[in-house]
Amino acid sequence: MERVSTAGLGQALLRSAMTVQARLAEKQSAQSSGLTQETYAAMGSSAGKLISLESQLSTLQGRSDSTQTALDRAQSMSDAVGSMVDLMSELRSTLSSMTTQTSDSVDYNQVGQTMLEDLATLMNLQVDGRYLFGGGETTSAPVDVSLLTAQTTSPTTADTAYYLGDDTVQSVKVTDTATVDYGVNANESGFEKALRAANMLANIDASDEDAIAEAYDLATEAMDELLAAQGRLGVNAGRLESWLERQDTAASLMSERVSDIKAVDTAQVAVEISQYETTLEASYAVLGKLNGLHLLDYL
Repeated sequence: MERVSTAGLGQALLRSAMTVQARLAEKQSAQSSGLTQETYAAMGSSAGKLISLESQLSTLQGRSDSTQTALDRAQSMSDAVGSMVDLMSELRSTLSSMTTQTSDSVDYNQVGQTMLEDLATLMNLQVDGRYLFGGGETTSAPVDVSLLTAQTTSPTTADTAYYLGDDTVQSVKVTDTATVDYGVNANESGFEKALRAANMLANIDASDEDAIAEAYDLATEAMDELLAAQGRLGVNAGRLESWLERQDTAASLMSERVSDIKAVDTAQVAVEISQYETTLEASYAVLGKLNGLHLLDYL
């Protein structure tokens, strides 16, 4: 039988032990999850600040992803334009050989047709299902060389009938107020001249010196203009890299601020858990002694 005088003390100790046990469970949960609290409601006044910071962090991470995507596209476009420049160099070599080649064993028209198709393939470059050289028209191929008029005589005129895109220049938003243009379109002069030079080789008479000379000049001009386009892509890629670095740095700092609010101090929590466990053990020890007291022991 418990003594009447120990009943109140026992109840108080039990309530205190249950409180300590609840706090111990909270700390153990925090240690396991790594979070100070598992819900916003439990965070009190810190919840609003945390929600704001997480929203800003999400925006920064989204912009960083978009900038990285734009950078990947710019680099892919630069590589494709570089390959077009190489084709123009080959085209000039072929045209030069036509004026000195005495054998008719080479089908120059077929060589030109192949180059025309290769250029079209490069201009219809797709990355992740998106066409890159068509401006804002990204879901369908921007270049169809079958729409070109066969160039058989000199002089020729510009022909952009092949282009099915629009004049939009691809860009990406890097801040609330700043955007970076990074795209080039297949209707630019260098692209048109490259296709026209290949079109001439695909159709001209190998003995037409005027046509050969014009095609050579067109290929030379196309090379220069394509190199300039590649240079613009390189500059834009550099700008995107700079913005990406800034965005990632800002996101990293923001992530640290979020972590400071959400994440527990593991060393501090370990100390608190040890203290609660010690307190709880002492409370149970006292409760055990109180429960062992009986009136008969003192009569």
